Amino acid sequence: MGPGSVNRLRALRLLPLTLAALLAVWAGFVRAQTLPPALAAELERAQVPLQAISLLVQPLEGGAPLLAVNDTVPRNPASVMKLVTTFAAYETFGAQHRWTSRLVARGHVLGQELVGDLVLRSDGDPYLTAERAWKLLRTARALGLQTIRGRLKLEADGLCIPPADPFAFDGDGFRPYNTPASAELVNFNTVIVQLQPSPDAGRVLATLHPPLAGVSLGNALKIEAGPCPADVVKRLETGVQEDAQGTAITLAGRYPASCGIRFLGLSPLPAERFASAMLEGIWRELGGRLLPADAPAPAASEWLVASDDSPTLTEIAYQMNKWSSNPIARQLLALVGAARSPEAPDHVAAGVQAVQALLGAEGIDRHGVVLENGAGLSRDERIAAADLARLLQTVWNRPYAAEFIATLPVAGVDGTARRRFKNVPIREWAHVKTGTLRDVRAIAGFAQSRSGRRYLIVAFVEHENAAQAGDVLTALFDWLWER
Repeated sequence: MGPGSVNRLRALRLLPLTLAALLAVWAGFVRAQTLPPALAAELERAQVPLQAISLLVQPLEGGAPLLAVNDTVPRNPASVMKLVTTFAAYETFGAQHRWTSRLVARGHVLGQELVGDLVLRSDGDPYLTAERAWKLLRTARALGLQTIRGRLKLEADGLCIPPADPFAFDGDGFRPYNTPASAELVNFNTVIVQLQPSPDAGRVLATLHPPLAGVSLGNALKIEAGPCPADVVKRLETGVQEDAQGTAITLAGRYPASCGIRFLGLSPLPAERFASAMLEGIWRELGGRLLPADAPAPAASEWLVASDDSPTLTEIAYQMNKWSSNPIARQLLALVGAARSPEAPDHVAAGVQAVQALLGAEGIDRHGVVLENGAGLSRDERIAAADLARLLQTVWNRPYAAEFIATLPVAGVDGTARRRFKNVPIREWAHVKTGTLRDVRAIAGFAQSRSGRRYLIVAFVEHENAAQAGDVLTALFDWLWER
């Protein structure tokens, strides 16, 4: 047999394998472009093209996906990116990790007077709330300390976070969701304005929680009769103004008495100024006095006045994921960077590198994960549905799986999913993180169908009409329930 005959025979033998490979590719292509009719109808109704979505529904027990559409295309996941940050935090610290804040008197204590500084020393605690700071400062008052001749301040050793512009994303830097990570982060850098009708319903009362020294509240709200709009707080005109006397929060607009008590969150100061203003405000409210001194605190041994541990990482992640807290997510990313690269000059950048390394070690980053701040409030962050599903599968096989899943909103019940899936059959049977930006709607998590089978579910819609695509995700849940 000549060389030509041998080659022809070899080609004939390879033909079935080649055809099988082509058929497999074609099957994958068909699978990736086929939607259940109800989903296709909702997608058409929303005027969102098929190429603008990514879907992956995967049995947790393994096997072929039930549904896979554009699952290898990296897309903007919005706040669903917090799942990646949560995974990195659990891998770095463990589910039961706590951070510790300490109140230290640095100087000489003479009776009820401290000649020196009273310092709240934080290790970057992402959940150092006003209530916990109040508890620490009240301990100092209960021990007899009343006057500070020096400074009352917060210090965070070992956390290097360069300044970031809170106005960069959408120009609304006074909104808490834009708060960047900070070594001086307290109370999520957020003050709550409580609004309510006066007892005689003749005016609108507004109060600040916690109190902030040097921050005043200008209330020009007009009370009125009539029904309460669901977005009444968003309709108000709010502003933050700086002058020689300090910072003024201004409120204007109309507030129906039927609205009762409502809350408005604001971030009126940079983190380091907010921390000082909050600590001083609480201290003075407790009856303490602060007499600032320019001279440094006299040399003396430090006295530990009080200490307080944070909730566990699981409890903190619960608040972050249930209510999609950007400040917590950004802080956790920086803490991951500090834990894994303590000498790095920028712990946010180090956190991004650490997350990439963790994903790579698990074979997750196959299609290009782009991380910016770990919160999802970004136009640049990207992850493919297939990579996110692989992350969720990894979590499912970790010892902390139950704790991780418990941090996710329950469909139709709580958190950011309490209203979106209230009337679907899968209600209460799905734990999913939601994500929303102007042109993004996303969900990812764990779900159980009517048959009792468990699935990973990832769905991204990235299109200018994404806001109209809510029913697409509802139809996906309805379809999955019947599997």
